[in-house]
Amino acid sequence: MGITLSDQLIEDLIFFDVEADNQIDLLEKMSNILHERGYVTADYKDSIIKREKLYPTGLKLEEIQFAIPHTDADLVIKPGVAFVQLKNRVRFTEMATFDGIVDAKVVFMLLLHKDGSQVELLQDIIARACTPGFISSLEEAKTKEEVIRIIAGNNE
Repeated sequence: MGITLSDQLIEDLIFFDVEADNQIDLLEKMSNILHERGYVTADYKDSIIKREKLYPTGLKLEEIQFAIPHTDADLVIKPGVAFVQLKNRVRFTEMATFDGIVDAKVVFMLLLHKDGSQVELLQDIIARACTPGFISSLEEAKTKEEVIRIIAGNNE
C-alpha cells in the first residue's frame, strides 16, 4: 500500500482542544506552530489559506464531518500529517462545492513532500473515515496514544 495515515501521522503534531474562531484563524495558528517546529516554510500559511479558498477541503460523509487542508509540496520541509482536535467545531467549505458547509471538529493537515502524493493519503483517510466510529472516536480522544491507536486500527 502507498502512503497511509498511520505512516504519516507525527506524534509531535497531535493537538487537542485547539481553539479557533474560524477556519482562517485555525489555519494561521496551526501554520505558525508547524513553521516554528520546522515542518513548513514561512510561505506555507498564506499558501494554505489561499488554497483552501480555491479548493475547499471539508468532507461530509453522512453524519461524519472533518477537514483535510493541504497546500503545495515545495512549502513542506518535513513530511507528515498533523492531527488537530478542535475545542469547538470550525466551519469549512465542503470539498468540490462552494456552498456546502462542514462543521469539523477533527482536522488532518497534510504535509506532503511531492505533488500528487496527496491522492493516496486522501484515499486512505476517506476510507478510514467511512469506518463506523472512526471520526467520532477521534473527536473524543484524550491522549496522543489514543489517537495513534485509533488511527492504527487498534481501538479496543
